[in-house]
Amino acid sequence: MLHRIPLGAWFLIGALVVAGVQAVHLSRCDWKPTALLQVGADSPARVQIERDFPGLRLEPTLGHDGKYSYLIARAPAFWRADAETLESLQDPGYRYARPLYPLLAGLGGQLAPRGTLAGLILVQIFAGGLGATALAAFARSRRLPIAFVALNIANPGIAGSACLLTCDALAHALSVLAWYCAETRRVRIAIGVFALALATKEYYVLTPLALAAAFAAHGHWRRAIALAILPPIPIFCWKLALLAALGPGEGQGNFTWPGGGILASATLWTTRYAPVGLLGIALVAGALAAACAPRLPARLRWACAIWGTLGLCLSKLVWNDPNDLLRAIGPAWWFVTWAAFESFRSRRV
Repeated sequence: MLHRIPLGAWFLIGALVVAGVQAVHLSRCDWKPTALLQVGADSPARVQIERDFPGLRLEPTLGHDGKYSYLIARAPAFWRADAETLESLQDPGYRYARPLYPLLAGLGGQLAPRGTLAGLILVQIFAGGLGATALAAFARSRRLPIAFVALNIANPGIAGSACLLTCDALAHALSVLAWYCAETRRVRIAIGVFALALATKEYYVLTPLALAAAFAAHGHWRRAIALAILPPIPIFCWKLALLAALGPGEGQGNFTWPGGGILASATLWTTRYAPVGLLGIALVAGALAAACAPRLPARLRWACAIWGTLGLCLSKLVWNDPNDLLRAIGPAWWFVTWAAFESFRSRRV
């Protein structure tokens, strides 16, 4: 069944799903596209963005990261950013560390405000299509069923990224595409695509590291070293330049000792957020369990071990925010569903 659906159709399906998710979100916000920017009433970014969009829809809190994506898309060259932009970003050394998504969305800062907002939305839709295409190609190579692709198109972390205009959807799509290239022995292409994924969100370095560990375990040292060292080089150089120009970013305190974030946040979950927290625990537990399953491919076990450990070490700050949590464990969704289908197939055999 999966082979009968062309990859172009999967691109269209993935793009339409993301567009549909955005449409549902906007329908709840009086169809104001600026709602996707998530600008808080008390946010330092409000004044600057409100000049670009009179009648801007405001959030009751500080909002979310869409506003930072917009500001960076308007001024992607941090060395030329004015003082107001740097102040609006609050922590520019941290915010500028994920350059690819806003760079693409704003065409290097060349678009007007409305064009930039449209670019941020369209790149999310493109990422949905690219991710679905890469997942379908990967599923074909692994002989996984169509249900696997459908479950991963429904990844809640991608939906969160689409509505918050964050970099996660693009980083995830590029990461899946790079993994597929590595699995089909296109390692040089995989290295380049992984480099793009890391330039979108640096945490995705964990995926090529998982592949590198699996290659090293099988004695393929050249591939292992190339996958571990080469993809991070561009983003590492970018961060060195950021460090020299803006100093160290403060970051968000996203990590803590294993299990600390889960224990600290469990008593604070409201009825509304409890299902998201339980889903996060299930994915982390599933990933760590898959890491110990000897019948699974070594590269999958490494990926589950690394991303499961990441989820285990996320801080209370992440576990208390459903949007942040769903996006942080998005890669675990992919690997856990893959492990589930592989386990089912091995039991049948």
